[in-house]
Amino acid sequence: MSEETPTPTKSRMKLIIIAVVALLVLGGGGTGGWLFMKKRAAAKAALAKAQAEEAKAPHGPGDAPPQEEADTEECEDTGTKKEGAGEAPPVMVLTRTVNLMGPRRNAFLRCEFNILFCDLELGKLVAGDKPSAQKSIIQATVLAALSGKSVDEASDAESRDSLRKEIKDKLNEQFRPHALKPGEKEDPKHKRIARPIKSVLIVDWAIQQ
Repeated sequence: MSEETPTPTKSRMKLIIIAVVALLVLGGGGTGGWLFMKKRAAAKAALAKAQAEEAKAPHGPGDAPPQEEADTEECEDTGTKKEGAGEAPPVMVLTRTVNLMGPRRNAFLRCEFNILFCDLELGKLVAGDKPSAQKSIIQATVLAALSGKSVDEASDAESRDSLRKEIKDKLNEQFRPHALKPGEKEDPKHKRIARPIKSVLIVDWAIQQ
């Protein structure tokens, strides 16, 4: 018995079925690949967003500490216009040479301070060459802060910075406005400034042994 010879119609039907199956397979693979790429792009976007939010978030105790705040601060607004408001603020230049404690007897510290003022009236009193009670107070305060320093303390940068802040705090405490007495009124032309010293800067610091 001879085998049946396939007719042209059956051959065309087989080709059509194979083509449909191939399209379904290719179409499914293409859809899967598109979904995979879409999910991958979404994951990348979510990661970038999380990193951006983390960068904006404040640092915790274990993170790197922020930069140290500058000691120079803005002067408070007194609310009044003074004569010479456009002038440069006065600066008191104070140079000192003191003995340092240490194993060597001939150890000296030569330093220079620049003191800036928020209280312009106080600054004018002490920035000039004329002697004044306020100038004597500042000189004595600085000398007392320097006395008894050792060579190691003078060589330490952190100790030097602490000394600068200590002098500023003591001067602000010394020259802060006194409490008004009963019946006493504040002068409207010269409003009292709570922190008259703006900053204490060290512009020269040399140890000689």
